[in-house]
Amino acid sequence: MKHNTWQLQTIIRRLLPLPALGLGWLLTQFSLPSAAWGGLIGYGLVNVVLLLLLRRHPTSTNRLLTLAGLSDLLMIIWSIFLISTSPLLAVVQGVGALRAWRYRFHSLWPALLPALIGLIYPFTTPSPWTDNPLTLTALVPVGSFLLSIITVLALVWFGQRRNLVALDWRARYDQLRREQKQQVAGLEASNNDLRERLRRMEALGESLRAISSSLSLDDVLRQILDSLTHMLGVQRIDNVALTLARDNGLEHQILHNDAQQSDWATALAQVVITERRTVLLDAHEIAQEPAWQSLTDQQWQAALSVPLFDPDQPDRIRGALSVVSRQSEAFSPAEERHLTSFSIQAMIAIRNAELHVQLSRQQAMLSAILHDMADGLIVYDEAGNVYLDNAVARQAIAHSQACNGRLADHLIDTARQLYQSKVSFSKEIVDGEAEQARWYQIHATLVNPSPDTCLAVLVLHDITDQKVQERQRREFIGKLAHELRNPLNVLNGNLDIVLKEGDKVGTLTEAQRYFLGEVKDSYKRLWKRIEELIEINRNGTSQLKLRPVRTNIIDIIITTCVQQQQPARSHGVDLRWEVPDQLPDMFLDEERIGQVLTNLIENAVKAMPNGGQITVSAEQQQDYVLVHVTDTGIGIPADQIEKVFLPYHQVPGHSNGRETKNTHLGLGLAICKQFVEAHNGRIWISHSEVGKGTRFTFSLPIMPETEQTIKTGSQTTA
Repeated sequence: MKHNTWQLQTIIRRLLPLPALGLGWLLTQFSLPSAAWGGLIGYGLVNVVLLLLLRRHPTSTNRLLTLAGLSDLLMIIWSIFLISTSPLLAVVQGVGALRAWRYRFHSLWPALLPALIGLIYPFTTPSPWTDNPLTLTALVPVGSFLLSIITVLALVWFGQRRNLVALDWRARYDQLRREQKQQVAGLEASNNDLRERLRRMEALGESLRAISSSLSLDDVLRQILDSLTHMLGVQRIDNVALTLARDNGLEHQILHNDAQQSDWATALAQVVITERRTVLLDAHEIAQEPAWQSLTDQQWQAALSVPLFDPDQPDRIRGALSVVSRQSEAFSPAEERHLTSFSIQAMIAIRNAELHVQLSRQQAMLSAILHDMADGLIVYDEAGNVYLDNAVARQAIAHSQACNGRLADHLIDTARQLYQSKVSFSKEIVDGEAEQARWYQIHATLVNPSPDTCLAVLVLHDITDQKVQERQRREFIGKLAHELRNPLNVLNGNLDIVLKEGDKVGTLTEAQRYFLGEVKDSYKRLWKRIEELIEINRNGTSQLKLRPVRTNIIDIIITTCVQQQQPARSHGVDLRWEVPDQLPDMFLDEERIGQVLTNLIENAVKAMPNGGQITVSAEQQQDYVLVHVTDTGIGIPADQIEKVFLPYHQVPGHSNGRETKNTHLGLGLAICKQFVEAHNGRIWISHSEVGKGTRFTFSLPIMPETEQTIKTGSQTTA
């Protein structure tokens, strides 16, 4: 449209010289007085000036057009009343018509004068058609009249068009105004909604700060109910319930308690927890569903309940948060979203409060344990600083410092050793000297309370009294054994004299010789028990000395089995040995290892029924030689396996009901353990089944002579 108008204006500007030339030619056809030419020249100059001003000052178009109209009117008056020259009217009409066409889109009133000139022309000029209608003088009025008619029609057409455009713009304006009103209404609604959301968010923030300000579970539950009421609005909330699922059922915390305080809360919570969904009810749904009878009984018209998810286990529902109102449709999806957001934070606050309660209980329990435990407890960090201790440990360290002891240094060294080894262990230490010395047993363990924290826990057990008793017991047993040896030696010497030199003391009958033989056997058993007491009494002292020599374990096994074969047969037991053709030489105390095998075989014989079998075997595994003593006896119960190597411990029923029952002190296996460990070895029960038999196994290391001597010496000198 704009392009077409621009093209039309371009064509008009290009054709403007033609009307000007036509007007000039027309004026030459008339005989005009000089006054007419003067007015015409002045009129032309005024219009040229106005044209230039219109181009340079488009903002003053209305005022310049008004001046142009006044110039046209003055020219018309000049033409009619002063000189009565009709060609001048034609000039004014033509210029006015061109000006009106040029500024038709700006204003229509400049076309009034060109339209009126042609209509008043016949009244201002005598009739030109009386003489010759085809003369130029006669045609000018006709052309002026036709131009007026065209101008009037154009004026009417443009006016109508302007009216239509005005109506169209009016309709558009009304439409835009209506749309603007709708947009304003929408913006106001959005603004109100934003204000409401902002108010609720502020209320939610205040509520969250309130429920997070306390770590008491009861206070948190009560604060949740109060905050929820203020967040959703006191005017429409009639009651609030916080329900938690416990092991014994549902536990309710209700804002306003009444006679039936838990019926409606139970109904809502059960549906929420069972179906794992939010419940939003209006008055119609409450009245229609029988499941909501408890809500109907209390005249609740609306209800909203959301689940409480466990923060630690998102798939687990811990309870429900429910609100009810006596206003119909009091809750909308917006309240549902707000209540869901609030329930998440509320459950976090509840969980924090529960953890605080649990932590407080654990802390109180730990404090009580630390205060009341009989042993000392001290915890060190990696820098060697005391992280935690109890009164017993502090008293022990204080006593050590008062007696110039080094217990604190021993504990720090133990903690460092634990950090280096990363393996739990136990050790005994002695603090102090002479009469003021105290013995402690330390159990060291590493704990990791957090990924970036590692602590050394030392349990300090005072075993001073136990050590004193052990020393007294060893002294007593040592004295007793030595005191018993003298009369036994006298008894043995007299028996040998009587039995070997009977002729000198008198002839012995067979019965007398038999009974004296029984006395001799009793002497041997008693002497063996005394030797066992002496050996076990050396455990843990510097009295146990080994005499290792280069030997082969095969020789020790065969020699011991040959010695024990006849006693085993006398009890109806078959003793066998199964050893490989070759095993490496070792540095062993032949007597001690032989005694270990003897004790194991004798114990197996005692636990063996007639017809049983004992097998002694050996094998090499890497740097160790394993020796097995396997029997088909009555076996050892599982609860006794860990106790068989303890001194003075006897397995119930292990003698199989023979007459040898209770004739030993329960020291044989303890002595075996002592001798094997003195060789840096280990002894254990590798297999045992009641009614089928037992296998004892001990291992001895294979090492060079120098290393064997060093390790054996360090083991035997405590």
